Order: sequence, then structure tokens, then C-alpha cells
Amino acid sequence: MEKHMKTLTLNDWPHGAAIARWSVILLIVQTLVLPQLRAATTEQSATPSRETPDGGITSAVEDGFITEKGVFWTDVDVSTSQGIVTLSGSVDNLLAKERAVKIAESIRGVRGVIDRTTVTPVSRLDEDIRKDILTALLQDPATESYQVAVSVQSGVVTLTGSVGSYAEKQLAARIAKGVKGSNEIRNDVTINYPAGRTDTEIDADVKARLQWDVWINGNMINTAVKESKVTLTGTVGSAISKSRAFEDAWINGVSAVDASGLQVEPWAREDARRKMKYADTSDSEIMQAVVAAFHLDPRVSAFSPNVTVEGGVVILGGAVGNLKAKTAAEQDARNVVGVWQIDNLLKVKPKGRTTDAEMEKQLKAALLWDPLLNSSTIDVAIINRIAYLSGAVDSTFQQAEVQDVASRTKGVLLVRNRLKVEPEYSITYNDWPYSSYDGGTYYGDSGIYHNQPPAVISETFGPQAYLTDEQIKRKIEHAFFWSPFVDREDITVNVHGGVATLTGTIGTSIGWGEADQDARKSGAAYVINRVEVKKGSWSWL
Repeated sequence: MEKHMKTLTLNDWPHGAAIARWSVILLIVQTLVLPQLRAATTEQSATPSRETPDGGITSAVEDGFITEKGVFWTDVDVSTSQGIVTLSGSVDNLLAKERAVKIAESIRGVRGVIDRTTVTPVSRLDEDIRKDILTALLQDPATESYQVAVSVQSGVVTLTGSVGSYAEKQLAARIAKGVKGSNEIRNDVTINYPAGRTDTEIDADVKARLQWDVWINGNMINTAVKESKVTLTGTVGSAISKSRAFEDAWINGVSAVDASGLQVEPWAREDARRKMKYADTSDSEIMQAVVAAFHLDPRVSAFSPNVTVEGGVVILGGAVGNLKAKTAAEQDARNVVGVWQIDNLLKVKPKGRTTDAEMEKQLKAALLWDPLLNSSTIDVAIINRIAYLSGAVDSTFQQAEVQDVASRTKGVLLVRNRLKVEPEYSITYNDWPYSSYDGGTYYGDSGIYHNQPPAVISETFGPQAYLTDEQIKRKIEHAFFWSPFVDREDITVNVHGGVATLTGTIGTSIGWGEADQDARKSGAAYVINRVEVKKGSWSWL
């Protein structure tokens, strides 16, 4: 612990049918897809090589669509050649198109993604789309003050106006994509930075941002700045890290970023992993990096959260104006090198006073136009500024999307998410240990208290694919193998009675969370995550 801790603020820093469909699909997945994926994993394990087989990558991407959600896997065709993934087919919204690319980029061995998918949205009048996008921009607490105009012609949305940063421009586009009915977004919003900056200042900040990103090895990336244009060259270990580097380079003052010279070489991450790098960073340096990240996040930059760092533990204090800003601040801090733990003590204090009825109306409207959701299965109630969510959704991805929409509703202080997720897998009866369930507490034979029942006891919506303990274990290990976020050899997986226990050591808290999610998405009814996060170290993509 440092003897003298300092607290910084931003002011101190320089400027029905779906159910049946899933039942059939899951049976197909069980009988056709999963055996192929297991075969691909076996092939990779039996033949160590720096080059990942194209067939294995294709199967892993398709499996990602199934487990990650947000993309209906039969809508997108996948092919791979020399590590380059090509996506084709048709999806029904722009967010699904974008998510398909991100899922593909997140598979180990992918060098790049060619996106040829088309968008065929639900039919809506252009004027209705325009009005809903304008309303969405006004209702979102981060974009309500943006000077952005919206026009729509034949489903093509054009955004014009001006904002103060690249992140604000991208956020405006994200809000527009979140309204169903559009098939393309033309983002013609201009960026008017508050003050000019020299190429030397920009280059220093870009280098710092790349160095402090917990998922990027900044030492392998070269930067050059000329007339405010940033050029990135060098090597990264995955396609998703190349995308992150591109986004990181858009700091204040940048007019363009060229990342075409940044080569994706999966071997780079494998070699780097053998030399796990330790963060020789002081609490003061971590604190400054967190504040810098806040300054670049349009959801947080309007506020001045207090940041204190003690032994790698980041403590966030003060107040923000909305719940989304609180969660965004925590995620920003989690992405900084050297951060081991976060205590989020931020208080949500909205400006003005919105009634519960007004908030409920806004939230219902936002859920209605969200292309990723079926709002007819979701019930909403807001009482004393607390949003209560109930009903049923198809996946944990949709459950998280509903919660995110609620957190962006102005005036909401807290979200109680009671949405039920349609279970995708059951496990064989013989695999379950003797257990008792008292209506809220499940006691397995290990004597461990769980605050939720196993999937076999929970409400079901139709036939699920049945998985044994061994199948669940193989699926978890398979997910670890293909993830650039987790190293399979660092984590030991044991499954008993559908309960997965993870042990081992990992470099970051983000990796800890990814491992936990991978286990849940692989069919585990419950996950006991005993993986330790090694303080002072990090891994990169």
C-alpha cells in the first residue's frame, strides 16, 4: 500500500415461434455441429502448429454464433481461407451484422474478417425510423445534447451535424443502429475538437493509450503521426486486438487512423504468453491512466468521478448522472493495465426529476424499437426509480441487452433483472448428485450453497439437448481453446452434476470473467470460479 494516495478527477486531467425454432435447432446442434467442433479440437490438439486449420476456425466461428447470441447462426455463412474469415448471408438488423464480425474476430487464429452480409430489416416507414432515432438520441443521457440531424431514405439513415470527439460520433451511430428498420447508417457527423494539438502530443497520447490497454501489447505496435493522421504498423496476436488498436488510436485531435499496416500473427500472442509480462506500474500511474480513459469515454467524461488506487485496487467515488455512466466507468477502469480489482462506489444522481411513469414509458419505447429484442415477452415496472424487469428472453445476451437499455433510461437508479432465460441444455438425470431444492436454495452434495437452482429444476420451455458432465467439460475446454481471452492450459475444468469448477491462475480480471462466461455458455448449470487473478500481470491478444 502506498503511504500517500492521491485522488484525481477529470477536472485535474488535460483535455412462441422462437421457442419451437430453438428446440429444433438445438437438437441439430447436438447431433451435427458439436461432433464436428469436437473433431476440430481433437485435430488441433493432436497436431501442434502455429497455423490454425481453416476448417477448425470456420467451425469455431459458427459455434460462436450459437453460444454468443445476437446472431442467428443459420443466417450467416462462414468460410475461411488462410485465416481470413468471409461472412455472407443476410441478417435482420445492423447490430447483428456488426456483432457477427466481432464474434469472428474474437476467435483464435483469425487474421481478418471480410463482411459480405446484407441487412434485410423489418419493413417500416422512413419517417417512423427517423422519429424513433431522434427520440432515442434525445432519451439517451449521453447523446441528448448532441447536435445531430437524422434523415432516412429507403431505410438508409444519414447522420449529420457535429460532435466533439470520435467516440461521440461512434456513439451517435450506435444509438441509430439500435432502432429497428434501417439497413445502413451513413455517419456524416463531423468532429470539431475543442482545441488543436500538435502531432507530437497526439503521438505521445496514442502510444500511452496502446500501452495501457490491458488486451494489447503496445510494445509490438509502432505509431506515426503526420498532420493529425495516425498510422499503425507492427504485429498483434489477433483480429480483435487489431480492431482495439484502431479504436484506441482515435484520441482527441486525430483526423484519421490507418491500421492497414498492422499485421495479425497468432503466433505473436503464443510467444508473448510464454513470457507473461508483469506490470511495473505504480498506483499513481494506474490512477492517471484510468482518468485518461474516463476523459475519452463520452458516457463518463461529463462527470468527474474520484479515482483512488491502492495496491492495484481502483476505488471509484463521487457521483454520475445516470446508471450507464456508473457501469461504463467500471468497465473503463477494468481495461487498464495493472488494475486488479474495482470497488465501484459511484452514486447515481440524475439531474432533474423524471417521474416513474415517464421513465417506464421511455423504457418500454426503447425496448420496442431495439432490433435485438422481442419486447412482447418483457414486462417492465419502475417503482421509486428502480426498474424491475420480468418475463422471458431467449438468451443471457438478450437478458444483458435489456438491462443495458434500462441502465440508459434517464432517472433510473437501479435495475432489478428478474428475466428468465430459456435454457438451452439439460444434463442427464444420472449425472445429478442427490440434491434438495427449497424454492430458492440449492444444496449439492459438496455442501456448497448456491443462490440459484440447477437448470434441471428450473422452468423449461421445450425439449433441450442433453449433455453429460463429460460433454460439458469438453465444451468448456473447447471454448477456452478458441478464445483469445483465455489460455486453456492455465485453467483446470472439473464438472460434477452439471456444476463446473474452474481452478488455476490467469493474468487479468477480464480473463477471469471471460472464463466464467465461457463455462456458463457451454451448458454448465452453475459455475464455481476459483481461478485466481495474478496481481501485477496481464496478457494481451
